[in-house]
Amino acid sequence: MRCLVVAGMVLLTIGFTNGFSIRPAVAQENQPKETTGPSTAPEDLLIPPRSVDLTVQPQVEPPPPKPTVIDPASVAAPEPKAEAAESSEPPGEEEISPYIDYERESSSVLPVDHEADSELQLETDRLLAEEDCAPSNRGTRQNHRSGITGEFLYLQARTVDVPYATPVEGAAGNTVPRGPTLFADPDYQPGFRVGFTSNLTKESSISANYWFYQSQTNGSGSLPGGTGYFSPTTMHPNTTSVATEYLSAESSLDIDFDVIDAHYRSTVYDGDLYYLDLTVGARYTRIDQNFHAGYSVLNSADVNTEVGFDGVGPRLGLELERPFDGRFHLFVRGAASLLLGHVTGEYTQTRPGSLDATAALDDSRFVPVTELEIGLGWDSPNGNWRFSGGYYVGTYHNTLSTARFIQGVQADNLYKINDSLTFEGLMARIEVHW
Repeated sequence: MRCLVVAGMVLLTIGFTNGFSIRPAVAQENQPKETTGPSTAPEDLLIPPRSVDLTVQPQVEPPPPKPTVIDPASVAAPEPKAEAAESSEPPGEEEISPYIDYERESSSVLPVDHEADSELQLETDRLLAEEDCAPSNRGTRQNHRSGITGEFLYLQARTVDVPYATPVEGAAGNTVPRGPTLFADPDYQPGFRVGFTSNLTKESSISANYWFYQSQTNGSGSLPGGTGYFSPTTMHPNTTSVATEYLSAESSLDIDFDVIDAHYRSTVYDGDLYYLDLTVGARYTRIDQNFHAGYSVLNSADVNTEVGFDGVGPRLGLELERPFDGRFHLFVRGAASLLLGHVTGEYTQTRPGSLDATAALDDSRFVPVTELEIGLGWDSPNGNWRFSGGYYVGTYHNTLSTARFIQGVQADNLYKINDSLTFEGLMARIEVHW
C-alpha cells in the first residue's frame, strides 16, 4: 500500500513537471517573428502596435508667420556695408528667411511720389530716352531765351510825297499845266534795329529794342525856256507874280526816326500747332521831316520846312509762332501803341535879302500806332542761332506830313490838320541766344 502511494506521488510529480515545460514552448511559437521591413499583412495594417497611444491627438504643423511689411525707403537706399559692420553673427551662421522670394518681390514696391530721377526707376522710366530725362534748356522757347538781336531794315516812307514844281504856260492866274509835276518821293532806304532779351522764367522774358531809320531823297528839273516855266507849288500863293518865272527847281526830303521799345513778354498759349505770346511795354518815338525846295534862273527863292513828332506811350502786342517740320517756323507779330506827344512844324519862304512868309505849329495830340510783321524763320541745331526774314508795315496815325503842313500854310489854316505816316518794307534778322 505504501508502495502504491509512493508510486503515485512519483508519477504525479513527473506529470506536473512535463506540463510546465510544454507551455513556454507553445507561447514562444505563438509570438510574431521580428522582421527588418514593414509588415504587409492585413492584420498588421489594421491593428496598431501596442506602443502607440491612440488617445493622443496628432500634432498639426503651425502655419507660417505672416510676412513683415518692408519699408520702401530702406529698400531704395540699402547700406550693405553698414549692416555688415553692425552684424556680429559669423557669415556662415546667417539665418535664411523661408520667405526670401516674397521679400525679393516686395523690393519693387515704390512710394506714390516716385520720380523718374530717383535712384529706383520704374519700367516706364527705362523706356524714356536718355536725353529726355537729363536736365536741359529745351523747355524755354527761343523768344524767351537770353540773347541779342540785330536786324536789317529796308523801308520806304509812304504817303509823304511832296509836290514842289509843275511845268505851266500862261500868265499868272491863267496858267495851264504843260508836263508832269515834280515830286519829292522817298525811295527804299536801309535802317537797323538792335536789341537784347533777358530770360525771366520758362514762359516769360523782358526785351528792349532800338530802331534807327534815315531816308534821303533829292530831285530836280529844268525847262529850256520860251513860254513855259515852273509853278512853285510849295510857295505861298500870295507871294507869286508875273515876274516870278522859274526855269529850274530842285528839292530834298529827309525823313528820320528813332524808336525805343521796352516790353515784357509772356506766353499765353503753348500748343502743338502754334505758340502765342503777349507783350506789354512802352514806346518812345522821334520822327523828323526836313524839306527844302529851291527855284532859280530868272529869279530865286527857297522854301524850307521842318516837321517833327516826339511822343511816348504804352505798347501792347501779340506774337504768333507756328513751327513746321524741321527747324522752320512762321511768325506773325502785331502791336498797337498810343503815344502822347507834340507835333511841331515850321515853314519859311525866302528870297535873296527878304523873308516872304513864315508859319509855325506846336500841337499836343495822341498818336495811335499800328504795326504788323510776318515772315519765316530758321533755328540752328543747337538752338543758339536764329535767322528770320519777312515784311514789316507800321503806321503812325493822327500825326503830320510835310505835304499836309505846306497845304495848311498855303490855306492859312493850321487848325487840326493831321495826316498819317506809313513805313513798310523788308526785314532780315539774326538772333544769338544762350
